[in-house]
Amino acid sequence: MTFEYKKRIETHISDETIGKLLDSLKMERAFFTDSSFSSPWSIDLPAMPNCMMFHLVLSGKSHFEIEGETFDLSTGDFILFPKGEGHRLSDGTCQQYTNLNALPIKAVSARYETLTFGGGGAQTKMICGVLLFQHPLTIKLLGILPTYIKIDADNREAISIVESLNHLLNGESKIIGVGAEAVVTRLSEVLVITAMRQYLKSLNGKKLGWLGALEDDRIGKSLSLIHDSPEKHWSLEGLAQSIGMSRTSFVQEFKRLVGNTPMDYLSEWRMSLAYARLQLTKDTVLSIALDVGYQSEAAFSRAFKKIIGKPPGEVRKAYQTNTDIKPEC
Repeated sequence: MTFEYKKRIETHISDETIGKLLDSLKMERAFFTDSSFSSPWSIDLPAMPNCMMFHLVLSGKSHFEIEGETFDLSTGDFILFPKGEGHRLSDGTCQQYTNLNALPIKAVSARYETLTFGGGGAQTKMICGVLLFQHPLTIKLLGILPTYIKIDADNREAISIVESLNHLLNGESKIIGVGAEAVVTRLSEVLVITAMRQYLKSLNGKKLGWLGALEDDRIGKSLSLIHDSPEKHWSLEGLAQSIGMSRTSFVQEFKRLVGNTPMDYLSEWRMSLAYARLQLTKDTVLSIALDVGYQSEAAFSRAFKKIIGKPPGEVRKAYQTNTDIKPEC
């Protein structure tokens, strides 16, 4: 029996629409703090727009405060702040909060640092991270997520993943050697996706903004057509016919579920893809334009600036300038 590896590699793996969306989340930059706290301690973290912030408790416990809510996390617990909301964390007794800028953080590398802070009492060890996103579609998704998502020991399905990643992250955080930063970054990506998957699963079919549209039989199909073939010269009539709806009904239902018109969404999706490629590839602006359905660089550049607010060249230049700089988000 011949092992046809090429055929297997080329086989399309089907996935639910939301699964594809989560898979498309790509952080642009990240940095991490190996944090060791000892009671009494308390810190105040400012809001960081366009960033995800997370904390993984490796040992001990931590008390959190955000928007009037308070709760505790202990060993193995994980919390994600999808929109980078400001919050406080402490040992639960200290009320004299120290601002992030005043903490004795020591840079180990451009993206990895250590922090030892507190009064010498009971110990808490955490991995704290900030992940920067600038992809417009990602920011759109983050905007409709809750202030925080936490995974604790009661969630047996997710906690097994967190526990495994906890062990790996704890080990990597002690070895700042070749490839350690890359490993921690990838592990953190898995943690983030795990947390978001669990949250979306917990909705039990409830609609969450335009994510609900992804699960609608007809509008979801139209979104899949746009996502999978952005280069196609779609017309409103063509999209409507592809899903078996009249032009008027399609526009009305699409706008109700998604929030804007099909053609506006198509333009935004194309620019989201172009935005990512401008930053993450060396492809020419013309080749990107052609791949997202434009027949000339000039037409693409005009549309890109109208939607993104900056010309393609400026987006690429800004990313290349800041790639090796820790995000000040």
